[in-house]
Amino acid sequence: MQVHIAQWQAGSLSQAEYCKEHGIKPHILSYYKKKLSSSANQSSQLVPVQLLADESASANAISSYNALRLTHANGFSLEINPHADMTYLKPLLELLRPVS
Repeated sequence: MQVHIAQWQAGSLSQAEYCKEHGIKPHILSYYKKKLSSSANQSSQLVPVQLLADESASANAISSYNALRLTHANGFSLEINPHADMTYLKPLLELLRPVS
């Protein structure tokens, strides 16, 4: 539906005319137009986070923990080893943005 929406927006036909020409019910195109625009606006930016240590945890427990896990509301998660080269993190998150 993204292709249809892009083609309709780039063309000169009204939404009803485009739908008739392509055999699409107008309410279906409207639904996806709204759905795709709202999902694009929801999670298109990286946000800074601050990591806090649990003060009740022992220093040994904190130092033995060796991964950072980022979990998205859709169930997608990414686990990062703290010894990994972090210069790759931003490009990796940009690559994964469409998945989330």
